[in-house]
Amino acid sequence: MKLVLHSYTFRRYPLRHVFAVARRFGWDGIELVHFHFDPARVEDEVAAAVALGRRYGVGVHCVGYTGDFVSDDPQSRAASLALAERTVTAAARNDVELVNGWSGTLERHPDDWRRNGSAVAEERHYARAAEGYRRLGDHAARLGVRVGVEVYPGSVHDTVANTARLLAMVDHPAVVATADPGNAYVVSEPDRDPAVLDQLAGRLGYFHLKNLHPDGGRADFNVDTAEGVLDNYAWITRAAALGVPAICVEYCGDGDPHPPISRAVGYVRDCLALRDDLERRHAAAEALPVPQPQPVAEPVPVPVPVPVGAAGSGTGR
Repeated sequence: MKLVLHSYTFRRYPLRHVFAVARRFGWDGIELVHFHFDPARVEDEVAAAVALGRRYGVGVHCVGYTGDFVSDDPQSRAASLALAERTVTAAARNDVELVNGWSGTLERHPDDWRRNGSAVAEERHYARAAEGYRRLGDHAARLGVRVGVEVYPGSVHDTVANTARLLAMVDHPAVVATADPGNAYVVSEPDRDPAVLDQLAGRLGYFHLKNLHPDGGRADFNVDTAEGVLDNYAWITRAAALGVPAICVEYCGDGDPHPPISRAVGYVRDCLALRDDLERRHAAAEALPVPQPQPVAEPVPVPVPVPVGAAGSGTGR
């Protein structure tokens, strides 16, 4: 499994800094998001980013896109899909096999994620998103690229269940899910249980990992990956059991991102190592014969001596 560093973590730094940090701390690649390239020049920008990464010895695992497939404006939908297709093409030309993003947002209450996205979506929004992803999936399949649909606040796929619903409508092998428990925690109570990932079995192509503290209807991301309300050991091991090929870690909080992201890579590797060690211990324990209960011997009665002169001994007065 690859461990990927999300470039959003270093959104206030240049791209060369992202690659240098990734190499310093041993990440296997980065997710390149629009904070570090100009989407309008995506062909040149992705090529330049991949070339820069080679100089640092770190690959681009994924390129981000931002959709607007659900808009009421047909021209906006068409322009958004055209740009997403260009992003897929740019990824393919540079041997990047995954793009990741979302279909657009429906925001009515910016400070309460629970009241946006799927909470206000209508069937026409799901139909538009599905139509867009089928078209994008066809284009990506021809080029050997997969399209990730991220569980994202404000989108019609803001929970695992709604993402699974959309993928069923799309029904395309090149379109996969990107789970992100940190994005869904405040939106949906079922998304607080790692077992929810089973709804994406066979379609989980990518996984975003961070942590949070709830802040009303929003998330406070000023927290290390190993802290906060998410049991990320449980999420990591569940995603791994479902065969996810890569986990991408991001720090979305304020302040200096270097300490939390340097701790995160060790934490994720420790979680995977612990999982492997526990599996070996379980296998070894289960391979041993079951101990049979030993029969308990009946206690042997011990005669109690009668004291000399005791009543009934024949020596009384």
